[in-house]
Amino acid sequence: MNANQIIVCKSVGDSSDSVLNQVEKTYNDSFPESERRAFILVRELIKNNPAFKVYAVFRNDVYVGFITAWSFADFMYIEHFAIDESARNGGIGAKVLSQFLNGCQLPVVLEVELPVEEMSKRRIGFYERLGFTLDNHVYFQPPYRSGEPSIEMRLMSYGNINLTNSFEAVRNNIHKYVYDK
Repeated sequence: MNANQIIVCKSVGDSSDSVLNQVEKTYNDSFPESERRAFILVRELIKNNPAFKVYAVFRNDVYVGFITAWSFADFMYIEHFAIDESARNGGIGAKVLSQFLNGCQLPVVLEVELPVEEMSKRRIGFYERLGFTLDNHVYFQPPYRSGEPSIEMRLMSYGNINLTNSFEAVRNNIHKYVYDK
């Protein structure tokens, strides 16, 4: 990636902002239906829940991806992070997430798939290179849609948070506010 490229994460505060059409495409293309909510619900969260934020990512003023995150009292939870397929490779994902983490005032937690397939192992390695730690507690992502099963995953953490001591509190917070469980 060219060192002269400027990466900016802009919070999207208006649920009718046109950049959300690009975010929606990346969101739907990057995550299986079982690992995401219907995008109309994302727009509703933007409108009605101040703890939830969508950050559109731009490289030299061109949309390249997004981060969705929840701010809680003791940590921030990254629900989704994706770089648009047209902008992938060349290190942009690492640069975006590193910049985002540097701007966070709180520790950060996110979910990852179990490290069983090559792609999930690579994704975990990506986060570890950025300073995240993989937690070994059994963790189930609640379903986004009624009637679907929970998905076994793991949590990863960044910053001053010890999931050995706070796993249950973190899990309960995520389940209650993100998944409404």
